[in-house]
Amino acid sequence: MKTESFHLTIFHKLVMTLLAVALIPLIGVWYAGSSQARADAAANISQHLVMTASGIATGITSWDEANVRALHQSAKLDDIRSMQAARQTPILRTLGETYEWAFLVFTIEPTGENIARSDDKPLTRFGERSYFQGAMKGAVSSRQVLISKSTGRPALTIAVPVRNAMGGIVGVLAMAMKLDDISKVIKDTRIGETGYAILLDADNKVIASGRPDQATDAVQDMANYPALKVDGIADQPTVYVSGEKRMVGYARKLPQGWTLLVEQDYAEAYASLDRLETGARALIILTAALVVGVAAFLAKQLTLPINQLILVAEQLSKGEFTESIPGTARGDEIGSLARAIERLGISIQMAISRLSRRA
Repeated sequence: MKTESFHLTIFHKLVMTLLAVALIPLIGVWYAGSSQARADAAANISQHLVMTASGIATGITSWDEANVRALHQSAKLDDIRSMQAARQTPILRTLGETYEWAFLVFTIEPTGENIARSDDKPLTRFGERSYFQGAMKGAVSSRQVLISKSTGRPALTIAVPVRNAMGGIVGVLAMAMKLDDISKVIKDTRIGETGYAILLDADNKVIASGRPDQATDAVQDMANYPALKVDGIADQPTVYVSGEKRMVGYARKLPQGWTLLVEQDYAEAYASLDRLETGARALIILTAALVVGVAAFLAKQLTLPINQLILVAEQLSKGEFTESIPGTARGDEIGSLARAIERLGISIQMAISRLSRRA
């Protein structure tokens, strides 16, 4: 069985030519513009996240350094160095009254036993606390976030060593503080509609969080949080997947050993770029549809007279002559073809007449 092979018609060639002429430059411009727009958007988003983290970090560091300076200055007082409760208590109470966010200021002797407190509660033992152990090892300052027995909420304790005149460590001075001020800064930080900040301690436990779905009345361990496992997130803002969401985030290490994490939904961060690219794709599709429509119209205008002349030529080949041939009045190439076919028909008629007379 004989099958017909596919041949490119004038319509196909015209469509392909117009599509190539219209779309190749358009797609090239779109690709170059899209690449530049994406680079600019990524730079702007990164700058916003970095600036947000820097602003928060500056405030937290200043607050923390002020507390540490106050403890160091107090630790140098002779009454504190005496490690005697009667002499230390007035100073501890003054510190507690001066720093309204501090709900407890206390001293600990090298054995871990509490010597004096700024409140009137019973003395207790703090030897197992990491902030005490860090200060006893000579750390300039040591910190730990715990659930406070006084407030029932996460609290930060900062401890510094108390040294005698010879430089030896004779005890520890510590201040337990509410995190309300820090929490307010973190909670009030908003990056668009979906962006937030999270502050973690050196053990990746939550100090304060701006995530709407994250409780702040418990010390939560976020060591396995996806953002903290992303390579390079501490160097520059990075795109990653957290749960079922695509996120863009940046982690900044603070001098205290803490980590400040700022995150935002990728969809919101790149929404303006996505709208631009969607519009560009729609323009390309619309242009392609328009080109096909124009090509179809032009092909019809071009192929209709050609098909009429083909029909006339086939009739001539069968000896059928027509009185008029369409298109002879046209001034283009199709008109020239029509007139040539007309002359051919006349020539065939004359040849047939001569042959008839001879016969």
